[in-house]
Amino acid sequence: MDTEHRTPAGGLVAQCSDEVACTLVSCAVCLKEVPADAIKLADAQDYVLHFCGLDCLEAWQKQAALCTRQSG
Repeated sequence: MDTEHRTPAGGLVAQCSDEVACTLVSCAVCLKEVPADAIKLADAQDYVLHFCGLDCLEAWQKQAALCTRQSG
């Protein structure tokens, strides 16, 4: 089964190989630069997804969940 990845808003996610110039930022940089408390902002999620990749988006979401549990 071949499933397409979608953004939290339901839009299709383009694969990096489909874009003319797509350079992913390292996930470590994204996790450091994009604050975990921005998890509720669709723009922040789209940014991490586009510039850092799907795997990093999942890691960022997990990091945000941990931060939310620790502060709440």
